[in-house]
Amino acid sequence: MQDNHTKTGGEKLVDEKRVGIDRNADLGDIVTVFNELKLRRKHKFMVFRLADDGSGVVNLEVVGDPKSSTDDFLSTLPTSDCRFAIYDHDYKSTDGRPQSKLFFVSWLPDNATPHNMMAYTAAKGVFREKFTGVFDVMAKSIEEIEVLLGLRKDEEEDDDDDFDFD
Repeated sequence: MQDNHTKTGGEKLVDEKRVGIDRNADLGDIVTVFNELKLRRKHKFMVFRLADDGSGVVNLEVVGDPKSSTDDFLSTLPTSDCRFAIYDHDYKSTDGRPQSKLFFVSWLPDNATPHNMMAYTAAKGVFREKFTGVFDVMAKSIEEIEVLLGLRKDEEEDDDDDFDFD
């Protein structure tokens, strides 16, 4: 007969309902759509959602049309639920050349549930490694995304005007 562990009262130390993604999970359709976005410019953005049942399955929720705007992308992000997103941001370099960057956005708004935030944080590592050539960013608000994309100037920039050094 096996004695119960004294600190846990016999409970298992491993949470069977732990949310995460299996490293060997088949994300074939998602990777195919990502390659269409990255290589062929068939899409502007992709938004992903973890399954509600805690299975760790990632569902492709929204795929943006190539003519979609940044506002279209931002409007797909819910205000009280977490998401993963990949966004193809077009901009002009300092010398006027058209440029493009792919961003992997971890959308974790402040008013999302703590369980949901932990689930997305735990799943991010395995899910993110499936996508190459993307810049990894985390945002809690629409304003943070706009600053990251260069659409808005950061209002919290440290400037020396606040201090008089004379």
